[in-house]
Amino acid sequence: MATGKQDTQALIDKIRSLPTDRIAEVEDFVDFLKTRMEQQTTANNVKKPLVFPVVSVGKWPEDLSLHREDMYGNDGR
Repeated sequence: MATGKQDTQALIDKIRSLPTDRIAEVEDFVDFLKTRMEQQTTANNVKKPLVFPVVSVGKWPEDLSLHREDMYGNDGR
């Protein structure tokens, strides 16, 4: 893996020694690697949706009334 300045220069020299059509292939590959790295970085920064637990207590009774008067009475409040 090219990490130092000398390693980078050695890699550049190797690329320069290639035929023109191969240099284009190397350039395409480098572009591919950059795109993949950017996609991974973007994917890591995307917030995942929250997952809340689902509690099911079954089917509601047929005669269930959710009117305020039925639940709390009708005393004028």
